[in-house]
Amino acid sequence: MTIDSKATQLIQKLTRATVDKTVSWVKANPPLYFTHGTENIVPLYLQCEYKKKPIGVFEKRYKYFHDELEYSWSTSVGLCILDHSGNLIWEYDEGSTMLFNLFELAREQSSGIDDILDDLLND
Repeated sequence: MTIDSKATQLIQKLTRATVDKTVSWVKANPPLYFTHGTENIVPLYLQCEYKKKPIGVFEKRYKYFHDELEYSWSTSVGLCILDHSGNLIWEYDEGSTMLFNLFELAREQSSGIDDILDDLLND
């Protein structure tokens, strides 16, 4: 089985666990690897523990160069696995709808927006 197919299976399992609320995503600082020594920006990094392993999902903004001097900002969503010291072991940012959906679910869960909206709608 290839790394891509294993990554897809992991994303599916994390999505299911997020929907079932068996994992909890929290906002955290991204690993230094993502920003130090680069011009990348990580506006949101969320982390959970899945099977005793730290897992992160993130949005990364980076410069996409059209030529030597001209660029535009681009955005990607990714998944990563860390060691328990917060060091990056593996990063996966192959654009997929499943990965984007996991990121959105994790963002929604970590923000508590469901409870906030319920509270605002309660009479």
